[in-house]
Amino acid sequence: MKNKNIFQSIRCALRGMKSGFVTEHNFKIYSVIAIVFLIINIIISAGAYDYVILVILTCSAFAAEYINTAIERICDRFYDEKDNDIGFIKDIGSAVVLISGFAFFIGEGIIIISKLL
Repeated sequence: MKNKNIFQSIRCALRGMKSGFVTEHNFKIYSVIAIVFLIINIIISAGAYDYVILVILTCSAFAAEYINTAIERICDRFYDEKDNDIGFIKDIGSAVVLISGFAFFIGEGIIIISKLL
């Protein structure tokens, strides 16, 4: 059923965010890492652009993880058996998360190292 207004859409999105966070261990890991990076940014007196980059990279990593979670759930729902195409689809979803995670770490690493040097 399609949402009738923006508030229903937001409520559905928040429910999805909560479900992903509660059911998927990686969300908790990314949250801890993001908090650690935030604390480090505070300690090194990062600038406004550094915080913007942190927010963008963090949101990208979470978005990739949410998309991958949805892909895996859809695949698992309709295909119980081993299927090469489903394995390929799931691997591609995982690759998106990995690339986003690399960007997250490399971006924050560059910020932190440049402030320390």
